Amino acid sequence: MFAPDVLNPIHRIDVKRFHRMIEAGCFGDGDRVELIDGEMRDMTPIGPPHGGTANALNLLLTLRLAGKAIVSVQGPLALDDGTELYPDLAVLQHRDDFYRQANPTGDNALLVIEVADSSLSLDQGPKLAKYARAGIRRYWVVDLRHRTLHDYRDPDCFQGRYRQLHSLTTGDLSLDIAGVQLRVAVAEIFPS
Repeated sequence: MFAPDVLNPIHRIDVKRFHRMIEAGCFGDGDRVELIDGEMRDMTPIGPPHGGTANALNLLLTLRLAGKAIVSVQGPLALDDGTELYPDLAVLQHRDDFYRQANPTGDNALLVIEVADSSLSLDQGPKLAKYARAGIRRYWVVDLRHRTLHDYRDPDCFQGRYRQLHSLTTGDLSLDIAGVQLRVAVAEIFPS
């Protein structure tokens, strides 16, 4: 899976070792770190537009999906042995234990949302490929700079891409999550 780089070797770790580092207290309370293909990467800080948008989406989805699905805010999502991401929001299949026994995986995710300000290239590049390979059915990138909602659908697990993309700056988006029909207005995400 990993091609060796003999000139610039990189020591990669797996998700189990990453969790042991967390449990051992290797990271401070304010550290925001993700694991992508065995590499620990610092996450960009969250500013008010990013945080406020994530909060608005959280409220919108939680109210409409209560009792049907779990809306996870910046929680872990294990995609493979070398990747654990912390998306801004993930709508997960409902489980009575609320994922207390094990972190959710790509199979549990019904919708993943990344709010992008300075992270747009990461969210539409390596993360998009990882989400597609994991079979995440719907992936939204909320592009704050361009006030655009990118709705990726129909993952191609082998190519690491999505077969459909709908980018909206106005209008509504309809989707069915856990048997609940949702209509999301772009104006709810990007208020004037």
